[in-house]
Amino acid sequence: MRGIVVCAQEVPVPIWKSQGLLEEPEIEISRWRVFETETGERHFVGVRAAEGTGRVSSSIIEFDILSRTGVTASGRRYVLVGEPGTDDEADYVWGLWARVNGVILARDVTYKLLV
Repeated sequence: MRGIVVCAQEVPVPIWKSQGLLEEPEIEISRWRVFETETGERHFVGVRAAEGTGRVSSSIIEFDILSRTGVTASGRRYVLVGEPGTDDEADYVWGLWARVNGVILARDVTYKLLV
């Protein structure tokens, strides 16, 4: 099926812990997408524009399509830079994050948000 991502692989590698909200209240990500899990939660997945490292957000609670900014459950603000896209590093981090957080299935809903 197109758009479905199965996240059940074995992943022995840990994910880096994020800095706290006070130290990092806003993050810019490029080559971004939005994934929706089987529970209905949506997450930003992309590459940190400044560092080039993969990033997965906590669940999205607000999204402004015009400014391409969103706020997540952690209270962090994400700024989506450029157009949506794919990135191997982001996909790798999403796979790790999904495994650690018990995600079984997810689908790419990026274009649903943009229309």
